[in-house]
Amino acid sequence: MLKATEEEVEEVREYFEWQAPDLEVNFMQKVYSETVLNTRHDVWDIHTNKDRWWVITGGTNLYSQQQFPNMDLALTFHIGLMLRIPRTEKQQEGDLHIVPFGPVFERMEEVATAVTQARNLSDYQAVGVRCRETLLELIGVAQDAAIWSDTPPQRANFRAWMEIICNDLMAGDTNKERRGAVKSALESAWTVSNWLTHSKSATWIDADMAQSLIQHAIGMATSLIIRELRGVPSECPNCGSPHLEPDHGENTEAPGILWERPLCGDCGWAGRPVPILDLEDGQPVIIREGEESDECSIMTVPLRTILKPGNPTIEPLKTEAGPPEHVVYFAYGSNMSTARLRERMPSCKPLGIATLPGHALRFHKRSTDKSGKCNAFASEDNRSVIGVLFSFDPAERTKLDKAEGVGSGYEHATVTVINEKGRRQKVLTYFATPDYIDDSLKPYSWYKDFVLAGGREHGLPSAYIAEYIQSIEAIEDPNKRRDKKQRAKLGSPGQ
Repeated sequence: MLKATEEEVEEVREYFEWQAPDLEVNFMQKVYSETVLNTRHDVWDIHTNKDRWWVITGGTNLYSQQQFPNMDLALTFHIGLMLRIPRTEKQQEGDLHIVPFGPVFERMEEVATAVTQARNLSDYQAVGVRCRETLLELIGVAQDAAIWSDTPPQRANFRAWMEIICNDLMAGDTNKERRGAVKSALESAWTVSNWLTHSKSATWIDADMAQSLIQHAIGMATSLIIRELRGVPSECPNCGSPHLEPDHGENTEAPGILWERPLCGDCGWAGRPVPILDLEDGQPVIIREGEESDECSIMTVPLRTILKPGNPTIEPLKTEAGPPEHVVYFAYGSNMSTARLRERMPSCKPLGIATLPGHALRFHKRSTDKSGKCNAFASEDNRSVIGVLFSFDPAERTKLDKAEGVGSGYEHATVTVINEKGRRQKVLTYFATPDYIDDSLKPYSWYKDFVLAGGREHGLPSAYIAEYIQSIEAIEDPNKRRDKKQRAKLGSPGQ
């Protein structure tokens, strides 16, 4: 069993409960971890009230232990699946983060492969040679990317270039500790790599250690160099935020060149753009040939053995594609009233209250009756919407969609709430669409009373009810017949 933080446990639990809401987790533990191409894959063994599963991160997915009885088999399949999944635009933009250090990372991958294949002394020494070549590639690329000194040393003088680059990137007394940490990491990686190259007593552990050292040192060094070359400050000069992201684009005055500038995600400040890639000559990190396909699938036969010619075929499993059906609904408006919701979903059962962070309760969704209805409006402050969780039969989902007016004012969404046990849980809810939001609207008094009744029925905090529901100004419904009909429902048993 490997150590895991509370955050890791809750993240995996949340994912599993989202994928398998009908199963109850009885036991879970992280049992293995492996890093491939700088992506970490943690393997979790999960026991439920019915069966057992693997959950593997690094493109998180879950696999039945009935179909994948062997952990190594599941991990091998998972890694292969993740490598073959078509890359998203966001991932493709991430490829640009290593430009122009692509050759360095390619050599690092070669080192990792050599370590896994090493079996004897000469193999371990060869790993040392590859580590040394990777570090020399690093300072070579750095020399080609910028002018660091008026009196440059020999191109392959690693220690001299390490001193020059680190002193330039982290000058001054205030950077003494930072500078020392990076120099120490680079020096240690260089020393061990050279020692391993000639050692007569090297072991596989030494080769693995050398690989880990160059990964750590090169990771720190390339990050610092790229930030310097692209003019990225340590924090936004406008608001002080550290959340600076790369923003890419082309300049109409210089077509065919990709430019990048730092952009503050909090206030929108943008730094000076610099050219980073010739789009005509640039090569992607992954090169594909032949007809492209966006389709990814998983096998429909149990992978318990590798079939050989003449073996009987294995019957396909009955599987369903797509995300799991929702079976829990988060109500925060009039649907908090159990009797009102059961008119739309007879199977619903209250499960307790929950909180939706980053949202605020508003009565500004324009209804067909011209009044304001509830909406959980995305908020940048620390406010939250408190509501009620209900389980329901997925077959009744269409009734709720129709009652909520999906496509005509509301849209369904999957949100992560925090339930009464303090656990994160993915559930169904509804948000008002932007074209149906009007902050000048007010709710009818009978509708506000439904929201109040539902909140009190399930024990929402009195302070929340007072601030976000009771204090809202309501108006009388001019349609007296409708008002009487709704108030009759409000006064029915169970309200």
